[in-house]
Amino acid sequence: MSKFQISHLLLLSLALHLFVIPFPQDGFIFDEVYYVPAAEKALLLQPANTEQNPLAKIMIAISIKIFGDYWFAWRFPIVLTGIVSLYAFYLIAKHFMNERYALFATAMLSFDVIFFIHGSIFVLDMPSICFGLIGIYLYLIKKYSWSAVSFGISFLMYAVGLLFLGVVIIYHIITHQTFNEFKNKLNQKKLTVFLLVLLLISGGGLWIYDIVYKPTSGTIVYVSFGINKIVDKNGNPVTTQTITQSITKGIVLTNPIENLAFSLNYFATLSPNLNTSAAQYRPPWDWILPIGNSLNPPHYLTVVVTSGAISQITIDWVSQITPFVEYFLIPIVIIAIIRINRAKYDDKTGPFLLSWIISTYVPFLILGIYAYPHWTNFNYYMLYTIPVCALGIPYVWSSLVKDEKKIKAIMFVQLILTVIFFFYFFPIPLIRG
Repeated sequence: MSKFQISHLLLLSLALHLFVIPFPQDGFIFDEVYYVPAAEKALLLQPANTEQNPLAKIMIAISIKIFGDYWFAWRFPIVLTGIVSLYAFYLIAKHFMNERYALFATAMLSFDVIFFIHGSIFVLDMPSICFGLIGIYLYLIKKYSWSAVSFGISFLMYAVGLLFLGVVIIYHIITHQTFNEFKNKLNQKKLTVFLLVLLLISGGGLWIYDIVYKPTSGTIVYVSFGINKIVDKNGNPVTTQTITQSITKGIVLTNPIENLAFSLNYFATLSPNLNTSAAQYRPPWDWILPIGNSLNPPHYLTVVVTSGAISQITIDWVSQITPFVEYFLIPIVIIAIIRINRAKYDDKTGPFLLSWIISTYVPFLILGIYAYPHWTNFNYYMLYTIPVCALGIPYVWSSLVKDEKKIKAIMFVQLILTVIFFFYFFPIPLIRG
């Protein structure tokens, strides 16, 4: 793999994305049905989807302004954030392992079906992931203020991006922060600056959005009543009329706290209504184990062309778990715990992997257990954990196998199987009928 560089992988991934995003040209894929109209309203400075943070929708609104209101403008910016995400991930991987392993991990991530799918369609996740990964890398190279800026932008793209902030918080506590270090005035200053920058970007961004767009959390109907007496020519009352007037006004959100409170309340009341049918459940344990509906993916959009007695699937966007990546989560946890116990403070990679898993997967696992079978039918939330699964694969193999040639052979076979699996679930069916 030494002759194959990260630039080649990024160009290959870009080409694959550009190949699939025109399909379909005249319709929406999955949540594009909500977010495209929201971006169109954002272009007119009208609020929409108030429960979701605004920046990704504003980004697509700008794209629509530049390119026109059609599929390319909706999806191309998402593709760009997906490619940048891969490069940011590669830099993170290089921080913990050699270039060959980093390139392998990035290749595994690029051919993960769920990661590729959501890097091709207009949903809010990939822009948030992009800046979340940049934030992690900037933290690792000790650019703390710029890291806070990136995490703030990630949050403004999609609030779930805060999970990446959780990664560095947990990792920092595990590997750096003793009580004596916290008492150090320099460390206190760095932490204060980091938090202030984060609040300035995230809170300030929401505040500007509130001022410009004036989003509402609902409406209030004001009703007024009046009585009109009707008299004859002599002034004697004949009858009376009751006049009713109603005025509907939106409840305008005026600050970031109101924004967050509205979003939390919205999703808290929404989740019990997501219970549809058992066939649609994708609880978190299905994301990492070959059980339940793990290999029975949700279909975002399927187009079937029929000619006489022959039917052919021409487009099929599916959110399919990639076993050769996601199923490595449990081995990563086991190996990391063993290596940390043996190496104590010498192993920085294990704590980082565990921090990522704790922050991005464990919350959904807890929620899945607590709320099952309601808020568990979306396997795309694994998006935020898939990068650490790809990153942990070389870590696992290098822990189990000491012969470098064998490791190289094993990873090559795993990558080939992943690529075959990827093209089997490619949105434009090349293998499936």
